[in-house]
Amino acid sequence: MAKNKNEETGVILKIQKQTGCLLFVIGAAMLAFVLTDVLKNGPGGLTGGGESVGEIAGETVSYQELMEGVEELKVIYQGSQIDEASLREQAWNQIIQERIIKTEHRELGITMSESELEDALFVNPDPMVIRNFTNPQTNQFDPAMLRDFLEVQILDDPDKYNNYMNFLENPLREMRDGQKYEGMVAAGIYSTKLDAKAEFKKESEKVAAMVVGLPYTLISDSTIEYDDGDLKKFLSENASDYKQLATRDIDFVVMNIFASSEDTAYTRKTVEEYKEEFKKTKRDSSFVMAKRSSRPYTGEYVRRGSSDLPKEVEDFIYSADSGTVSDVIFSDGSFGLYKVLGTKEDSVSLMRARHVLVPVGDDSEAEARKIMADIRAGRTSFEEAAKDNFDRSGTNGGDLGWIQKEGFNILVPQEVKDKVLESNKGDMFVVKSTKGYHVVEVTDGPFRKLVKFAAIVKPVVPGEASDREVERLAGEIQYRAQNEDDFVALSEELGQNVREAKKIALGNPTVPGVPDATEIARWLFNDKTRVGDVSDVIALPDRYIVAKCTGIREKGTAKLDDVRDEVIQAYVRNEKGAVLAERLNDALAKSTDPEAVASAVNSTASLAPAVNMMAAQVAGIGAEPKVAGTVLGLKEGQHSSPIKGTGGVYVVWNKGAVETGEEGNFNADDLRLQMTERTKGQMGDIVLDALRDKGNIVDKRYNFF
Repeated sequence: MAKNKNEETGVILKIQKQTGCLLFVIGAAMLAFVLTDVLKNGPGGLTGGGESVGEIAGETVSYQELMEGVEELKVIYQGSQIDEASLREQAWNQIIQERIIKTEHRELGITMSESELEDALFVNPDPMVIRNFTNPQTNQFDPAMLRDFLEVQILDDPDKYNNYMNFLENPLREMRDGQKYEGMVAAGIYSTKLDAKAEFKKESEKVAAMVVGLPYTLISDSTIEYDDGDLKKFLSENASDYKQLATRDIDFVVMNIFASSEDTAYTRKTVEEYKEEFKKTKRDSSFVMAKRSSRPYTGEYVRRGSSDLPKEVEDFIYSADSGTVSDVIFSDGSFGLYKVLGTKEDSVSLMRARHVLVPVGDDSEAEARKIMADIRAGRTSFEEAAKDNFDRSGTNGGDLGWIQKEGFNILVPQEVKDKVLESNKGDMFVVKSTKGYHVVEVTDGPFRKLVKFAAIVKPVVPGEASDREVERLAGEIQYRAQNEDDFVALSEELGQNVREAKKIALGNPTVPGVPDATEIARWLFNDKTRVGDVSDVIALPDRYIVAKCTGIREKGTAKLDDVRDEVIQAYVRNEKGAVLAERLNDALAKSTDPEAVASAVNSTASLAPAVNMMAAQVAGIGAEPKVAGTVLGLKEGQHSSPIKGTGGVYVVWNKGAVETGEEGNFNADDLRLQMTERTKGQMGDIVLDALRDKGNIVDKRYNFF
């Protein structure tokens, strides 16, 4: 499409010459264009100076360049509620798109021609085009609506033109270019008949084997001597096994902000002051909204027992007359006023009951009847008898809540429900269910009332004074920790427990007791942060945090001190493996017969009847993938050299293929096609990952945001 609205060769003007115009108004709805695609795509960044926020494909990305991209997006999204962090992420992805993916497309000459664009708009409209130009009257794609927009509206409205380019044409071009690129790569994917045979062999071939093994536990760890030189050499020789992401360690304190008694009194007083006005208002929904109640107004009639209302609130609203406002009720950390707005008869009849549950056993029925007799005689209370119920009713006197015929209640088996609904208030009986025997008392009902109500509910939250006191304490710890080495002693002196967090990563930071550790990670991964540094006070909505950096690990091969325990374990196992392998080699030098070798090393020769490439399990020794792979690589009758496995050192003998009966099901052409299509189906993610890896993306935005 034309890059500006005056370029004569654009599709817009070509269409304008060929077709007529219809009037259709599309305003702010253009912002709905393919937001998901835009988050990944868009115009490339502008070059600029300033401090580096990262590198892409060997080129520095400056802070200025990133922020210019953000400002461009703000113009595009003007009026939309998109936060600054999301805009920065989108701008960063746009730069990646331009420097890596679009560059690859340009180098290969991949582009969407004007005729292809016209086809995607009108002849075979793309789903994103259909989605945004569907006539609401017919619920069908309307080409006339699209033509009117392109030929009339955007030519006279720069904002609509920019929206079209940013939210439809550019994403459409980039999506089609990406599909072409993936198609080119996929065209080179081909599985041969040999590939198919190898795949089938992995899945179907099974080999019988004899195994002689010596477990590592035969040698005590204490007999293996080593020093740091040995461990460092081992680490260097096995560096690929000890790759690590960049991570950090901290000691930290979390200071939660709790509401004080003054905060509680203030919230109660605030809610009380609403009562008279709440009684008088005729606009209850507006009043609830204006007072910012944590329980929104729904205007619905509610059945008893079907909502999350506390018992004391239910008792009030289902007994009060319309227009009545409750006294202030405290429940679950909140103060509330509840106003009954209307009542009507329910079509469903409810009953309430409680029970004592006797689990299934030899004398369960007799025990249940004895309990019922004791309750009736006053020898025990229902609450005392019900306290041991293994369902959660035991903590509530055995209460089963309100029961209805069609309602679901996990506490009430169907047998109990049926009996309760045919009984009267005050009835007591024993009934059997899959859970056991129930001593049941019907406590209320029948009840047939629906209620509509409004509520002003305010949770008790810490006030400014409570917040300031915790912030002051956090500030004192942070200030003093700058000059005192013992962070733990200082924090404990001020009444705070110090916690420890290890191997915090930047991508998905996790810190115990901290719901969102993003700010901690940004500080830790700032280029200026060193071991021993103390953070500024980190403020979260309900707590303050101060942290001290205690360890830094960079991406790459781990240092010995960071993986010492793992390296020692692997080194010791390797050395023990060498000793055990020597024993087996000595035995093999005298005889290659499995039984003779086993006898020479004081072991046994075990038969593994069906070793398969697709399973790491080897009968008799467990999960040993190296052993399984070695067996399948031997010719029939051959034996292996000693294999250092997971649990020991082994020698294996290939005893020949096992007939499975699967050979007749093999069709090389069918399997070859399946393998090819399976690989092609994964091309999208494979290509994107490969291009991003090729780009060597270094993200240092955490130094700035």
